[in-house]
Amino acid sequence: MLQKIQTDVLVIGGGGAGFRAAIGARKTGASVLLLSKGPLGRCGATPMAGADFTLDGKSMSRIRGLPGDPNDSEEKVFNDIVTQGCYLNNQKLVEQYIRMAPQCLEELIDWGIEIKASDQRMVFTSGTGIMDVLLKHARSIGVEMAEDIAALELLKQDGKIVGALGIDLRTGHFLQFSCKAVVIATGGWHKAFRPNTGMRDLSGEGIAMAQRAGAALGNMEFITFCCNVFYAPPIWRGSIAPYILSLICGGRLENRKKEDILKPYDPFLVKIGTTTEWNKSFISYVTATEVRKGNGLENNGVGYSRGDVPWENIELIASFLFPKWRYKAIDLRPWSRILKNNEIVEVGPAVEYFDGGIVVDDNFRTSVPGLYAAGECILGAFGANRVFSAITEMLVHGADAGENAGSYASKSSLPQVDVSTTKNLTEEIKAPLHHRNGIRPAELRRSVQEKAHQYLGPIRNHDELNSFLGFLEKIRKEEVPFLSTVSVNPCYNKEWMDAIELQNMIQLLKASTMSALNRTESRGVHFREDFPETDNENWLKEIMVHQSDGLMTMSDRKITTTSLSPPSGKKPYLNFMRKMMENHSDTGGKH
Repeated sequence: MLQKIQTDVLVIGGGGAGFRAAIGARKTGASVLLLSKGPLGRCGATPMAGADFTLDGKSMSRIRGLPGDPNDSEEKVFNDIVTQGCYLNNQKLVEQYIRMAPQCLEELIDWGIEIKASDQRMVFTSGTGIMDVLLKHARSIGVEMAEDIAALELLKQDGKIVGALGIDLRTGHFLQFSCKAVVIATGGWHKAFRPNTGMRDLSGEGIAMAQRAGAALGNMEFITFCCNVFYAPPIWRGSIAPYILSLICGGRLENRKKEDILKPYDPFLVKIGTTTEWNKSFISYVTATEVRKGNGLENNGVGYSRGDVPWENIELIASFLFPKWRYKAIDLRPWSRILKNNEIVEVGPAVEYFDGGIVVDDNFRTSVPGLYAAGECILGAFGANRVFSAITEMLVHGADAGENAGSYASKSSLPQVDVSTTKNLTEEIKAPLHHRNGIRPAELRRSVQEKAHQYLGPIRNHDELNSFLGFLEKIRKEEVPFLSTVSVNPCYNKEWMDAIELQNMIQLLKASTMSALNRTESRGVHFREDFPETDNENWLKEIMVHQSDGLMTMSDRKITTTSLSPPSGKKPYLNFMRKMMENHSDTGGKH
């Protein structure tokens, strides 16, 4: 059964970027339909966010009496984003981020967001709070929404986007959407790695669909790992609770020899790399280095304890961070006893954020007419290392992407979708339901996830990347075609969805691995132990990955600069990191 649905602008993604894009498109007068793979307002990464909204302190001080730093400026924030991104940022998108941030914050306040605390450059709220006000406002202006709908493929005609194919997860029925423009806002692809810090629905389908439709992907090698994430016990694995506690309180990191793993490093690097969000790249690098030396613990992590920090300090801070020693439905009471006794828990890096993605221009258009994208799924403002807020990013991107998609739709006519194309796609997608005694998606996914964590982690080299690329190609050719499900019933068939998602994840892992192989330098969150220098002579450029008829090819393009020129020359990785840390403007806050 194929249900047909028409709208002017189709927004794919139920997180913050998707909702803000839907609001932006609706304000142009377009009819808008937003598709959420899960429950409305509780899908994507946003509900799990902390959540901090960053902007320049001077602008912040002018908004409703917020205590922003009046000595801060847009120019200082621009400098900090670009230098912390190791000069690989699209500076036009950095300018858009800074310019739009105050307006988006004022909107959130007008719509009823609760500000829980503030700093010189940021306000703190909650991810669920943001989603609640976006959902309420979207409904009030007439955005149509559909939950439990998975988008499967974009539809093109005469080189333009004309719609999308989706499935109603509750019934298993296919849906054909006809539209004038599509906005992809599906976030990252955390699910391709184990462990990871993301929601279970973040499998990268929007990025994969966009690439198959002809959009380029850029800088896919840059993957931010959150440090000090629980590796054990299994019930806590992937939780960022130790990361939060260590960032605020400090503590000690040790290897299996009980050595302080930070002691050999430059004290300045250690200070900045443990007390600011530079810790994600610095500590992840240090931890991975210890493990590769053979000094890791049982699960290839390191030990975290409170060290010299008094228990009373830990207990006081934890009472605010983890009320009753619970965090995001996880019971951490056993950890409190471990901390009190100054014993260790095993921690390590886990995938948190994707710095690369769908290539867009400064109007958030892809190279495919009618296709726009916003949020974490795009190659955005942060270059090789994100230290500023992804919450701000999703909102400012979403606002512009939605408005531009709505304007495009107002000048276009509603297309007719070729029925034969849709029919062929549905038959391909249903294949795992018809295979009997084939390969179970969950088993194959686990193998792919663990190898991705091992070979595409914070430290890479040619041999391991090449081996992983061979593994992915073997899986794609010899195992993916034989994925099968136990049940043939398409209604809420999680195994069927696993099979579909796995193919998208393999596609994105291949693009990322090819990019990591091609970038023969170390920069930001990408470290090649066989090319340990940051090379501004040869690598001030972005790597593009294209796909046509299933074949991936690469090209490169120069970085987009407006007002801040990168330095020339080559530097050892940690020396360059130190230089970028030193370039940070002094606002007295932690970013």
